[in-house]
Amino acid sequence: MTNYSNEYPQEQPKVALIVGASGLVGQHLLQQLLASNIYHKVIALVRKPLLIEDTKLEQWQINFDHLEAELISSTLLNKKPQNISANNKIKRIDHIFFTLGTTIKKAGSKAAFTNIDHRYPLLIAKHFYGQQTSLLAIVTAMSANETSAIFYNQIKGKIEKDLSNLGYPHLGLFRPSMLSGQRDEFRLGEQLGTIVMNTLAFMIPKKHQVIQAKKVANAMLIYAENPLLGVSIIQSDQLQNY
Repeated sequence: MTNYSNEYPQEQPKVALIVGASGLVGQHLLQQLLASNIYHKVIALVRKPLLIEDTKLEQWQINFDHLEAELISSTLLNKKPQNISANNKIKRIDHIFFTLGTTIKKAGSKAAFTNIDHRYPLLIAKHFYGQQTSLLAIVTAMSANETSAIFYNQIKGKIEKDLSNLGYPHLGLFRPSMLSGQRDEFRLGEQLGTIVMNTLAFMIPKKHQVIQAKKVANAMLIYAENPLLGVSIIQSDQLQNY
């Protein structure tokens, strides 16, 4: 079992890794991680470079189609980011944040969706668990359930279970309802659903109400500041308070 006895002191700045920084929640969370005094370095794992510059930010551009090979060969940790010197190496990742996600329609198939929402997070989580990473936080779905008849919720439930079985000291599972915010791509169904749900918000239980992506990001950072041991499930009605 991985030994965490030499974990950095609570007051020492840490290194964060974010996967999905260009997404709806990820955009907000990236800005918050960069502004936080907890982290002296924020690494974004990206397909394409983000149009953002910050002295704390490093962008590791990789081919996710070859993710497993890159992780196995340890090329990920040994990469030399463009904005640091060869002597300023990352010793380890302390906290990982997964805000990566898609839809079956956008992914193109159930298999492609599963790859993004299950395989990628699990591969990365397994790799960095072996590197003594102590905390992992991930956005799943309000109705995540591996036995669900709905494929989307089934995959979200499966990744929750598989991550829980890894043994991270701190695992945060964030289960938002329908998200609202400014996306890079237009989703008609989501836009219409948001309008209807906001209009009828007074009739809808808090857990099922539309939630701002920024609130989810807020909750993830606050969780990382003082995490509980074991698995923490943060439901959508709780997320509304952030």
